[in-house]
Amino acid sequence: MQVGSGSAMVVAVLSIAAATLGAHDPISTRVTWEREIGPLVQARCVSCHSPGGRAPMSLTTYDEARPWARAIREEVLTRRMPMWHVVRGYGDFSNDPSLSPFEVALFAAWADGGAPRTLPKATKPLLVGPTARSSVGVSVTTPLPVRSTDLPCAARTLPAGRLVGVKPALQKGAALRITITHANGTQEPLLWLRGFDPRFAETYWLRTPIDVTRATRVSTEGAAPCTLTVLFEAKTTR
Repeated sequence: MQVGSGSAMVVAVLSIAAATLGAHDPISTRVTWEREIGPLVQARCVSCHSPGGRAPMSLTTYDEARPWARAIREEVLTRRMPMWHVVRGYGDFSNDPSLSPFEVALFAAWADGGAPRTLPKATKPLLVGPTARSSVGVSVTTPLPVRSTDLPCAARTLPAGRLVGVKPALQKGAALRITITHANGTQEPLLWLRGFDPRFAETYWLRTPIDVTRATRVSTEGAAPCTLTVLFEAKTTR
């Protein structure tokens, strides 16, 4: 989860929400920090919410996170956190930190149920089976080796290769939509960003690489000027 340090209003709202969770709220949930919430926070939030991180508070431990349980619930339910500037449903990226509906429900149940660290008696874990996507965290594996090319944001042909990622550089608050047009005329949405923040610039790694020929074109709509770094699998010799 990421919170812009320059937004005093957001911090104030979080502080008010944090104050509503008492130190001795009755426990009425099976969802615990140690078993469900802690691993989710480690996988999705601590890259910013850690000591010295970009967010205004650290959430690396239960003692740090518990006073913020209500605020975390609010940010998660409204999809403001974890921060992800990509328009949902436009592109598919292996490093997308967004929570599944089940994971959102876990955060809500934890906060509403008293935000326990653990339970007095061991109970059956809730994260079981293949639907427990969070149990393995977010895939951030970089497809190595890669070669990169910097392009101005405009309609143009792409170098041939296997496209694995893209990293835009925009002005603060800008929006950008990128579309790929293949040689046969079919179009494929690549990326749509809104509310870009240079402090949280990302390389967006495609979950499924795209085979690009010399006739493949990329077109952009939105912010100007901007730069687009496209990353391809590097050719290797055998």
